[in-house]
Order: sequence, then C-alpha cells, then structure tokens
Amino acid sequence: MLGKLGWSVIPFDQPIPLFVGAVVLVVILGVIAWVIVAGHFPYLWREWITSVDHKRIGVMYTLLAMVMLLRGFSDAIMMRAQQAIAYHSNGYLPPEHFNQIFSAHGTIMI
Repeated sequence: MLGKLGWSVIPFDQPIPLFVGAVVLVVILGVIAWVIVAGHFPYLWREWITSVDHKRIGVMYTLLAMVMLLRGFSDAIMMRAQQAIAYHSNGYLPPEHFNQIFSAHGTIMI
C-alpha cells in the first residue's frame, strides 16, 4: 500500500526529526482529544468541515494558508541556521534532512 516505505525509513537514530515528530503527534492528538471532550466535534463537522458556504470555505482556506506560511517560515529559519552554523563544520542537520526541508520549503512556496 505504501510502496517502498517501511519502518526502516523512520529516522529513529536522528534525535531532531524524532523529537519534532513526537511533539507534532502529541499536539495533534491533544487538539483532537480537546475537541472531542469539549463536545465541539458535532458542531465542527456540521457547520465547518462539511460546509459548502463560500465564506466558511474562504476562512478555512485562509487558516490553512497561515499554517503553511508558518511552516514555510520555520523551514526558512532552519535552512538559514544550518547555513550559518555549517560554515566550517557539519551544522546541526544531516544532509538528507536538509534536502527534505529544502524540497518541502520549495513546494510550500509554490
């Protein structure tokens, strides 16, 4: 189903991607748990997620654009920090991770 992807491609030996992935997972699960426990899920599903109202779709599109802007900004900061630190050393990102950040940043900017 996922092609050549398997458990071996997850960077368990690299602390930065592993820590960031864990933080993102905890935040996403926390937000989902809060929405369900607070009882907001039926309202969000009826009024926002499945809405065909053009104003609400525009608000959701704008929120997603802001999230992607924040993601692109954080990618740019990581790339500039890597270039600044790696002047006469290896830097803090492995080459594969820097390539992934560079590609994701370019895709988001498009």
